[in-house]
Amino acid sequence: MKDEMSMMEESYANSADELQDQSDAMLPTISGRFSKQALNGLVASFNKALEAAGFPGDYPTFDGNQTTLPMEFVRGLMMMADAAEETGSGVSLTLDGITDDRGLVLVAGKLDALAKSEAFKKAMSEPEGTEIEMEVSVKPDEKLMMERA
Repeated sequence: MKDEMSMMEESYANSADELQDQSDAMLPTISGRFSKQALNGLVASFNKALEAAGFPGDYPTFDGNQTTLPMEFVRGLMMMADAAEETGSGVSLTLDGITDDRGLVLVAGKLDALAKSEAFKKAMSEPEGTEIEMEVSVKPDEKLMMERA
């Protein structure tokens, strides 16, 4: 039984990895010449936006210059861009055309604006979906049946 469970868990993990790989393949590759200072400025802004959305702002800083942004960072930036649009924050965040530090600074500025957006904070703090309140009244006969049970 344990072997079956292990095999199922491994199968699910492999499927999840394949789905993530397919999803990542649709993301843009952001490459250029990026300094450590500009990268870490973007990380600081990204972490502020994460915290404003109610998530831990714990994306790690970079140790040096980069020529390509890591896919997990691009994924996070794309999620922020989607959230900016969906929450009506008034911030238009795009990753198109980022090839140098100037592009990173522009995106960092947009993330800072997003982190300060009241519409963004409010929308991200509300539970997803709609709550429905219901009132249930018990008829006297049903109440008697419930007491006997």
